[in-house]
Amino acid sequence: MKNLLLCCLAATLAVSSCQKTSIRQTLEKAGENRRELETVLEHYKNEPLKEKAARFLLENMDGHFAHTGEAVDVYDNYMDSVFRHCNGDRVFWIMKYDTILQRTGLDLELSQDERLYDAQSVTADFLTEHIDSAFTVWQQNWNKQYSFEMFCRYVLPYRIGNEKTSLWRKTFTVPSWVREAYAPNQDNSTYAYGMANDILGGMRSVIYYPPQFLPDLPLTALEHVKSASCKEYAHLCVAVLRAHGLPATIDFTPQWGNRGLGHEWCVFFPDNHSFIPFNPGERLGDHFMKRKEDRLTKVFRQTYEKQPESLYMQNKGEEEIPDLFDTPYIMDVTREYTATSDVEVELYDDVESGRFVYLSVFDNQDWSIVHWGTRHGRKATFRDMARNVVYMPVHYSEENGTVPAGDAFLLDPRGNIHKMTADTTQRTTVEVKRKFRDVRSNQFLQGVIGGKFQVANQEDFSDSLTIHVIPHLKDNKFHVVHPRYIGEYRYFRYLSPDWSRGNMAELYTFNAAGDTLKHKRLMGNFHVRPWCGPENLFDGNVLSFYDSHDVYGVWYGWELEQPENVARIVFLPRNDDNFIREGEEYELFYWNHGTWMSLGRKTGNFEAVLKYDNVPAQALFRLHNRTKGSEERIFTYEDGKQIWW
Repeated sequence: MKNLLLCCLAATLAVSSCQKTSIRQTLEKAGENRRELETVLEHYKNEPLKEKAARFLLENMDGHFAHTGEAVDVYDNYMDSVFRHCNGDRVFWIMKYDTILQRTGLDLELSQDERLYDAQSVTADFLTEHIDSAFTVWQQNWNKQYSFEMFCRYVLPYRIGNEKTSLWRKTFTVPSWVREAYAPNQDNSTYAYGMANDILGGMRSVIYYPPQFLPDLPLTALEHVKSASCKEYAHLCVAVLRAHGLPATIDFTPQWGNRGLGHEWCVFFPDNHSFIPFNPGERLGDHFMKRKEDRLTKVFRQTYEKQPESLYMQNKGEEEIPDLFDTPYIMDVTREYTATSDVEVELYDDVESGRFVYLSVFDNQDWSIVHWGTRHGRKATFRDMARNVVYMPVHYSEENGTVPAGDAFLLDPRGNIHKMTADTTQRTTVEVKRKFRDVRSNQFLQGVIGGKFQVANQEDFSDSLTIHVIPHLKDNKFHVVHPRYIGEYRYFRYLSPDWSRGNMAELYTFNAAGDTLKHKRLMGNFHVRPWCGPENLFDGNVLSFYDSHDVYGVWYGWELEQPENVARIVFLPRNDDNFIREGEEYELFYWNHGTWMSLGRKTGNFEAVLKYDNVPAQALFRLHNRTKGSEERIFTYEDGKQIWW
């Protein structure tokens, strides 16, 4: 018992010492602003709990900063103004973002290196206002089950990302009926859950995918947000919840395992031990139900509190590390989302020395780092890696970026490792139909199955004759139909199946001589979305398409110049333009010991299939369109099919 008490005392003293050291680091970094921070501690010297909260903020403050500079000011002011005074659809907002990016350009990219540290800039009045307002909302009835630690970590912080600081809590209010509904003395997670659902239920999002770095918008600017990235919407959700005393933060994956880009989302804590991921416009708990096809690699949680296990803290400034990990404020929570495995991999003999090695995944163009591990000799260990993903170990330096450090491998659903090593002693034949995974494209394809092509001599199609019903289709590409019927008709149409919006990209009709049948006028129930009308059906652009607001009885077609027999129909469902295109040049590569090896170039055909003979077996492939496009995915070839990774 005596030894146990001594251990507890030692641990308490160690924690106290670390806290004092952390505050000292912040005060030293504050420089001329030191007096402002000390004033906060003096202000709460007679309020122990608030003083403890103030110490929590100061202990973890020294690494927090906002991006600054003239370009950031221009961007923030412009977006705040247009959010307040403008309305429009997705195309409108893309134009607005393009406008500000043209004005700020490279200066906005360079602003990543312009930092205004909190320790050197926040005032005593600012901090005390935030602390007092945070305590006020924490004491609401629906928040009483939360511990002080949860409060400090996920309600108290005055910032979420690297945005400019602001007094944002009073900006976000909920309707009075919501507050009144939860006014009775209800203090359990069920009511916190209900409160969060009611607060966020009316939010909607129009997602914008920025082509370059964009600084985090001030939280006050998000009150009127009309279109933004997933990150900004997640920040908005966190701010709204924290403004009402409900614990929340940001979780993110740096890169999906089977598609491009990463993702950020909000997490809400209904109690001290569990969390629920979500974003605007979703019911709590639905977030990953909408992303069943997307595979996680790693998930990290953004925190205000320094994380001792982070690479930043482990590294202690000794090695160059990727920007992703150049912060002490992220925590690995991957195992809370998906099945994971610890992975030990062999490294190439010529790999550069260094304490840390990284795992990367393919991001449609190159390999992107998602996690770090420690090396021991010619091996490296990585903790809690999500399964069913192809990874590749890499070395990192600022000068060379990422350099392959070992063979790519598949971590299968059971946690077993399969090296992606091409067998050049065995050769095979592959038939390639696409350069990018077909999840979205196949969803579009399902929307035309059961659709009907009809002809008629009555304008209302009361005498319609169905000349073809679209059957099950395997591939989303141009399809050719040769109807067999007797007679000539003046009207032609496509009748979409129920629960479909008529999503055709291209539609052409021909006579027996092969001539295109000319339209006298277009017909249909054109209740369409902007820029998604019938003119898209024959504009030669495979990415434009017809899209109705309706899901029942959708049809469109045309009156021909004279009665005709439709001998051939060529149609293309809505698609992603990643199938093999006639006349475009492609090049197939396979991965071999850290580099892509070419298997030759071929020109696409109408059948939308490229055949390659004498190909190494068991290889990891990538098909590149040399004519246009950017989306590419790695794949293996198994049982005559492309398997996407």
